[in-house]
Amino acid sequence: MAGTLLVYDDAFPRARVAAGPIRNTPSTDELRANSYPEPYRLLPIWEASSPDTYFGAIADAATSIGQLDRFIIFGHGRVVNAAEGVGIVRVTTGIVIGATDLTATNATGLRSLRGKFARQGQAELWVCEAAAAGEAGGQSGRVLCQSIADALGAPLLAATITQQYTTTNQAEIPSGGWQSTAQFLPWEGTTVRFTPRRG
Repeated sequence: MAGTLLVYDDAFPRARVAAGPIRNTPSTDELRANSYPEPYRLLPIWEASSPDTYFGAIADAATSIGQLDRFIIFGHGRVVNAAEGVGIVRVTTGIVIGATDLTATNATGLRSLRGKFARQGQAELWVCEAAAAGEAGGQSGRVLCQSIADALGAPLLAATITQQYTTTNQAEIPSGGWQSTAQFLPWEGTTVRFTPRRG
């Protein structure tokens, strides 16, 4: 049996109002509406989670599914401005998740998912500008994406553009703040497919 694992920053988008936090959580309805393989597992990464903690939780969730048809990381990109030719582009240097971003440096923590992908399985980043390219200081979102693909040993799909998400079912949280359901499908713009390098 194979399915879809979606991991997300539980504090997304890490915004607050006077009444408390604003949280937007993805849903299985979005995966179902877009024909992602069942069963679905949504895994929140708590705001205070260290990389060791969230990499371990991701590996455990993947094991509980059996094999992965799709592995999705949902959240904000950590971006910088980088020079590209005569212009400036914003490139993603990390993904805001847990207490410490997922970066090209610590992406090796995803190696625990190697061998857990189904034959045609792939990973996806639902992250703004994840695959944007730039040159300043050697920064490029593509470095992050390639590092993730290499760690997973599976192809990775990511977008170059700033994505849009919509929210539904907004309601007050009894402890303070607001909770909504986020809908965020990044495949309306240019996408880049990263093939894992051997090693």
